[in-house]
Amino acid sequence: MHLPRAFAPGAAWLMVTLAGSVSVSARSTMPTVIDDVEMEEVFVRGLPAGEGEGVLTGRQATKAVRAAQGQRVEPVIPEDRPDGFDHEAWRRAVVVIGSISKCEECPEWHMDSVSAGWVMTPDGLVATNYHVLEDEKAEQLGVMTADGRVFRIKEVVASDRHGDAAILRLQANGEEWTWLPLADTAAPGEEARVLSHPDGRFYSLSKGIVSRLHRAPSEENGEPRVWTTVTADYGAGSSGAPVLNDRGEVIGMVSSTAVLLADAEEGKQATAEDVQMVFKDCVSLETMRGLLR
Repeated sequence: MHLPRAFAPGAAWLMVTLAGSVSVSARSTMPTVIDDVEMEEVFVRGLPAGEGEGVLTGRQATKAVRAAQGQRVEPVIPEDRPDGFDHEAWRRAVVVIGSISKCEECPEWHMDSVSAGWVMTPDGLVATNYHVLEDEKAEQLGVMTADGRVFRIKEVVASDRHGDAAILRLQANGEEWTWLPLADTAAPGEEARVLSHPDGRFYSLSKGIVSRLHRAPSEENGEPRVWTTVTADYGAGSSGAPVLNDRGEVIGMVSSTAVLLADAEEGKQATAEDVQMVFKDCVSLETMRGLLR
């Protein structure tokens, strides 16, 4: 779910992660205030550098994610993996995946779409949704960390179209990464937290529980996949965001929503009053492990 950006004017400015001048003691005592406009500007400035060289267009990304279908990657994961819920560490491991395009009315570049992803290994492999990369209209795609580092996408190393999952490798050398480990299991009733970018509101945190695990066939060929349904809120712009338990482990990845409507009269257009429930289906642990060797 990646839609054009929308911003509210007059956002407060204290982007400590992008300003780079806040003291260690301030970081430990002051909560991070996100400046959505500043983050968009940092992303746009970071991508056009070296325009034309190493650029990944939406058409190329679509071709790459389709070519990676069924491939697996062997992750490098140390034994001393992260443990416990730490919102700041979690935020550092969640990335922005977006696209930019040249404006038709001015010579500037603008941000077109926003989705999410998360660093899943210490060497910087990034997980996101298959559908995030299948965006043929995008002029340039890129990835930004919470501290304002912007990267181009080097390659898609594994993907599962029916499970809506993909793993990326970035154009980066010698970078340090905060990463999120996969949980061993996920169970109904377990706490579920989502940190994502709904409607361009970067790093919005929501909380709920795992509602159920269910198996459903693919709409295309009937190939079944296990899905994890949660009650934590998310919306357009949240695709690819991790779902974490109270130990800071990934138990799912945001994928889609489905609305349950009350029976309406024939020929009557549905309204907000007809909405009974919203099902929030996420990529399961089973699917994500299927991309790993």
